[in-house]
Amino acid sequence: MKKLICAIMFLLSLPAASVHAQAFKEMTFFELSAGSGVKHHGITPVDFSFKLHVDLLPFAYIFIAAEDNIALYKNDGAKSYSNGCSMGGGLGFKLLNGVKGKHALDVRVKSLSTLGSPDWKRNTYDASLAWYLKTEKFSPIVELGYRYLDSRTKGIDNYGNAYLTIGLRY
Repeated sequence: MKKLICAIMFLLSLPAASVHAQAFKEMTFFELSAGSGVKHHGITPVDFSFKLHVDLLPFAYIFIAAEDNIALYKNDGAKSYSNGCSMGGGLGFKLLNGVKGKHALDVRVKSLSTLGSPDWKRNTYDASLAWYLKTEKFSPIVELGYRYLDSRTKGIDNYGNAYLTIGLRY
């Protein structure tokens, strides 16, 4: 834990050591997206997400994320769902940042935890690739990744699945 805190502090101190020619407005991005994962043990996850990105370095950024999590399933033959809200953050690394062109590809890692008293208490860990257009202010974004759900609710097992989100980046 101590090493993790030291690593985070080091990463957060890096922007102070370098001079950015960009204004803060140009270093900040928003994302709205909707996504779904692969059905597992009769549960289909659906998520609606909002992310706020801030560039730390020309090749890396941090972000906070808030998600509305819906789990669709059948209960005694009737369709049902559980609902919850998660909040957390993560790191992103720009893979195609140095390449001249309008396409961008990022690697992201993210951790979320449910808030309040949801139907399904869980921690979520993601690793993904995100594609978007660099040249447009409003651009589509597609994210493909792997999500591990660490359940803290009795009767619902932990599981991992592939997921896909589609949204807009501003």
